[in-house]
Amino acid sequence: MQSLKISELDCVFISYDEPNAEINYAKLLAEAPWAKRVHGVKGFDSAHRACADVADTDFFVTVDGDNRIDPAFLEVAIDIEPGQDDHAWTWAGKNIVNGLIYGNGGLKLWSKAFV
Repeated sequence: MQSLKISELDCVFISYDEPNAEINYAKLLAEAPWAKRVHGVKGFDSAHRACADVADTDFFVTVDGDNRIDPAFLEVAIDIEPGQDDHAWTWAGKNIVNGLIYGNGGLKLWSKAFV
């Protein structure tokens, strides 16, 4: 089993045309100064492949352009079982407009092998 600390992984901010992307990226950098950015890549699959390309770690976290992280997320550690390098993990996000909590648009942990 491999234990991964989120704070030791690349975080990649994915943006396209979200109106609040610049503010959200600045807030991410304040919490995770090592964060990287992929901007303007058309298509979800292509954008996630671009994230894998810029990530230096074998596993990486993606943060969508219309999202902000809870700083406590950086303290999370996740245990990866052998053979799980072809998985993605999703954390639910809270929609600030309607208060709903769901996985779409939430933070995701990816392995380069999976992407």
